[in-house]
Amino acid sequence: MATMISTALDLSAAFDSRLNDGDLPRLMELLADTAVSRTPQGDVLTDRKAIEADLAGMITAKAVLHNTPRVVLEADDVALLLIDWVLEIDTPTGRADLAGTTANIARRDETGSWRLAVLNPGGTN
Repeated sequence: MATMISTALDLSAAFDSRLNDGDLPRLMELLADTAVSRTPQGDVLTDRKAIEADLAGMITAKAVLHNTPRVVLEADDVALLLIDWVLEIDTPTGRADLAGTTANIARRDETGSWRLAVLNPGGTN
């Protein structure tokens, strides 16, 4: 059974923890069934399996993510999350340190738990 995420703010720490632990099944629990994701390269992933493969690639590359929420606005069952992030990850040319601000949208599901519906790590870029 999926862990209850009681506030949209809690998604940030849960995402960090599960990615950094390499726990892909529990990481995928944080996503709404119809989630979409924009990759750093600008590709939009609308298929859950494609999003899972993208996250699996980050785990394989030994990603270490640190999220710092900047703004979380909840309105009924929808939330906007602006989150500053720092990511350490293995690349073909060595270990890289990246940073940015994500603009994500979350929604509360039928169980009352918050799930990420739109993942946009590039924010306005």
